[in-house]
Amino acid sequence: MHRKRFLWFLLAVVPAALLLLAAAQPETVTLKGKVIDLTCAAKGHAMMGSWHNAEQADHMSPEGKQPNCAEMCLRGGQPAALFSSGKIQAVFACNPRATLANYAAQEVEVRGFWAAQAKEGLSTFVPQKIRKAGSGDWQDVDCATMHQ
Repeated sequence: MHRKRFLWFLLAVVPAALLLLAAAQPETVTLKGKVIDLTCAAKGHAMMGSWHNAEQADHMSPEGKQPNCAEMCLRGGQPAALFSSGKIQAVFACNPRATLANYAAQEVEVRGFWAAQAKEGLSTFVPQKIRKAGSGDWQDVDCATMHQ
Protein backbone atom coordinates (compact mmCIF):
# COMPACT_ATOMS: atom_id res chain seq x y z
CA MET A 1 0.00 0.00 0.00
CA HIS A 2 2.79 2.41 0.91
CA ARG A 3 4.57 1.62 -2.29
CA LYS A 4 1.55 2.62 -4.41
CA ARG A 5 1.17 5.88 -2.48
CA PHE A 6 4.83 6.63 -2.95
CA LEU A 7 4.61 5.96 -6.70
CA TRP A 8 1.56 8.23 -7.02
CA PHE A 9 3.39 10.86 -5.02
CA LEU A 10 6.39 10.64 -7.37
CA LEU A 11 4.17 10.78 -10.46
CA ALA A 12 2.53 13.93 -9.15
CA VAL A 13 5.52 15.76 -7.68
CA VAL A 14 8.37 15.04 -10.12
CA PRO A 15 6.70 16.52 -13.24
CA ALA A 16 5.62 19.58 -11.26
CA ALA A 17 9.15 20.06 -9.92
CA LEU A 18 10.61 19.74 -13.42
CA LEU A 19 8.19 22.36 -14.74
CA LEU A 20 9.17 24.74 -11.94
CA LEU A 21 12.87 24.23 -12.65
CA ALA A 22 12.39 24.85 -16.36
CA ALA A 23 10.45 28.05 -15.68
CA ALA A 24 13.17 29.30 -13.31
CA GLN A 25 15.95 29.11 -15.92
CA PRO A 26 16.97 32.57 -17.15
CA GLU A 27 16.63 33.37 -20.83
CA THR A 28 19.89 32.98 -22.75
CA VAL A 29 20.75 35.94 -24.98
CA THR A 30 23.64 36.84 -27.27
CA LEU A 31 25.31 40.25 -27.00
CA LYS A 32 27.87 41.82 -29.34
CA GLY A 33 30.57 44.33 -28.55
CA LYS A 34 34.14 44.81 -27.35
CA VAL A 35 35.48 43.30 -24.11
CA ILE A 36 36.93 46.17 -22.04
CA ASP A 37 38.44 46.90 -18.66
CA LEU A 38 35.56 48.63 -16.87
CA THR A 39 37.75 50.51 -14.38
CA CYS A 40 39.99 52.14 -16.97
CA ALA A 41 37.11 52.95 -19.31
CA ALA A 42 35.00 54.52 -16.56
CA LYS A 43 37.94 56.52 -15.15
CA GLY A 44 38.84 57.78 -18.60
CA HIS A 45 35.26 58.81 -19.26
CA ALA A 46 35.00 60.60 -15.92
CA MET A 47 38.34 62.41 -16.34
CA MET A 48 38.27 63.21 -20.07
CA GLY A 49 34.59 63.08 -20.96
CA SER A 50 35.20 60.50 -23.69
CA TRP A 51 35.26 56.75 -24.11
CA HIS A 52 38.77 56.80 -25.65
CA ASN A 53 40.01 54.19 -23.15
CA ALA A 54 37.23 51.82 -24.20
CA GLU A 55 37.41 52.53 -27.93
CA GLN A 56 41.19 52.24 -28.35
CA ALA A 57 43.24 49.14 -27.53
CA ASP A 58 46.17 51.32 -26.52
CA HIS A 59 46.23 54.61 -24.68
CA MET A 60 48.51 56.71 -22.56
CA SER A 61 50.36 55.32 -19.59
CA PRO A 62 53.30 56.91 -17.70
CA GLU A 63 55.70 55.33 -20.24
CA GLY A 64 53.69 56.35 -23.30
CA LYS A 65 51.46 54.06 -25.34
CA GLN A 66 50.44 50.83 -23.61
CA PRO A 67 49.57 48.14 -26.17
CA ASN A 68 46.50 46.17 -25.17
CA CYS A 69 46.16 47.79 -21.76
CA ALA A 70 42.81 46.04 -21.35
CA GLU A 71 44.38 42.58 -21.42
CA MET A 72 46.94 43.54 -18.79
CA CYS A 73 44.26 44.99 -16.51
CA LEU A 74 41.83 42.08 -16.95
CA ARG A 75 44.59 39.57 -16.20
CA GLY A 76 45.21 41.63 -13.07
CA GLY A 77 41.59 41.07 -12.03
CA GLN A 78 39.97 44.38 -12.99
CA PRO A 79 36.25 43.99 -13.81
CA ALA A 80 35.32 43.35 -17.44
CA ALA A 81 32.47 44.87 -19.41
CA LEU A 82 31.03 44.85 -22.93
CA PHE A 83 31.22 48.11 -24.91
CA SER A 84 29.29 48.91 -28.10
CA SER A 85 27.42 51.77 -29.73
CA GLY A 86 29.40 54.30 -27.70
CA LYS A 87 28.44 52.99 -24.27
CA ILE A 88 28.93 50.19 -21.78
CA GLN A 89 26.26 47.60 -22.59
CA ALA A 90 26.89 45.15 -19.74
CA VAL A 91 29.15 44.53 -16.77
CA PHE A 92 30.27 40.91 -16.62
CA ALA A 93 29.56 39.08 -13.35
CA CYS A 94 32.70 37.04 -13.81
CA ASN A 95 36.35 36.99 -12.84
CA PRO A 96 38.01 37.94 -16.16
CA ARG A 97 41.38 36.26 -15.63
CA ALA A 98 40.64 32.76 -16.93
CA THR A 99 38.71 33.48 -20.15
CA LEU A 100 37.62 37.07 -20.76
CA ALA A 101 41.18 38.48 -20.66
CA ASN A 102 41.92 36.41 -23.79
CA TYR A 103 39.35 38.54 -25.63
CA ALA A 104 40.41 41.93 -24.25
CA ALA A 105 39.88 44.84 -26.67
CA GLN A 106 38.38 42.47 -29.26
CA GLU A 107 34.96 42.47 -30.89
CA VAL A 108 33.07 39.44 -29.59
CA GLU A 109 29.73 37.71 -29.30
CA VAL A 110 28.81 36.59 -25.78
CA ARG A 111 26.04 34.17 -24.77
CA GLY A 112 24.68 34.23 -21.27
CA PHE A 113 21.91 35.73 -19.18
CA TRP A 114 21.09 38.94 -17.37
CA ALA A 115 21.65 38.69 -13.62
CA ALA A 116 20.18 42.17 -13.20
CA GLN A 117 18.95 44.67 -15.75
CA ALA A 118 18.86 48.32 -14.74
CA LYS A 119 16.44 50.73 -16.39
CA GLU A 120 19.21 53.29 -16.20
CA GLY A 121 22.87 52.68 -15.51
CA LEU A 122 24.83 49.48 -15.78
CA SER A 123 23.32 46.02 -16.09
CA THR A 124 24.98 42.82 -14.87
CA PHE A 125 25.43 39.96 -17.33
CA VAL A 126 26.59 36.39 -16.62
CA PRO A 127 28.62 35.21 -19.63
CA GLN A 128 28.55 31.50 -20.43
CA LYS A 129 30.06 31.29 -23.92
CA ILE A 130 32.21 33.67 -25.97
CA ARG A 131 33.72 33.87 -29.44
CA LYS A 132 35.43 36.43 -31.64
CA ALA A 133 32.86 38.25 -33.76
CA GLY A 134 32.32 36.35 -36.99
CA SER A 135 34.07 33.14 -35.93
CA GLY A 136 32.23 29.87 -35.49
CA ASP A 137 33.78 28.38 -32.37
CA TRP A 138 32.25 29.16 -28.98
CA GLN A 139 34.41 28.87 -25.86
CA ASP A 140 33.04 28.24 -22.39
CA VAL A 141 33.59 31.19 -20.06
CA ASP A 142 35.29 30.16 -16.82
CA CYS A 143 33.86 32.44 -14.12
CA ALA A 144 34.52 30.25 -11.12
CA THR A 145 38.28 30.74 -10.91
CA MET A 146 38.88 33.46 -8.37
CA HIS A 147 42.65 33.17 -7.91
CA GLN A 148 45.29 32.00 -10.36
